[in-house]
Amino acid sequence: MSEKVVQEQTQEQQEQEQTQQQEQQEQQVDMKTYLELVEKISKMEQTLANEAEKAQKIAEKEQELFQKQVQLTLKENGLDKFADIVKVSNENELADVVKKLQNIVNEIRIESGYVPADHVKTDEYSVYEKKKDVAGMIATKISKLFQ
Repeated sequence: MSEKVVQEQTQEQQEQEQTQQQEQQEQQVDMKTYLELVEKISKMEQTLANEAEKAQKIAEKEQELFQKQVQLTLKENGLDKFADIVKVSNENELADVVKKLQNIVNEIRIESGYVPADHVKTDEYSVYEKKKDVAGMIATKISKLFQ
């Protein structure tokens, strides 16, 4: 009987050893998979960081291009002196601001335009009056009666 017990114990030990070996193999496979995944994750993080940088550069270029468009639009409409104070974020706002500025500039031009104060309409009567020619003044008044 003691042989049977010894055999049973050795079988149990062998089974335990086999299960341990299987567990070790599984752990090794899991470790391999883990290391591969860690490597893939690090590559993805690098790629993501590069993409974020590229996206940021593209956004900066778009903003720069839009600012140039704003300056060009203002210059085309004769409003380039307002480039420093015009702050818009899209094309619709730009169009509205340009219209408003054009209206303001046109109003200022009209208000500050040359309006001669001493310029009056000269007619024949005024000419004779300046010359102090009474006969000419009477003739122009009478000629208007017969028209």
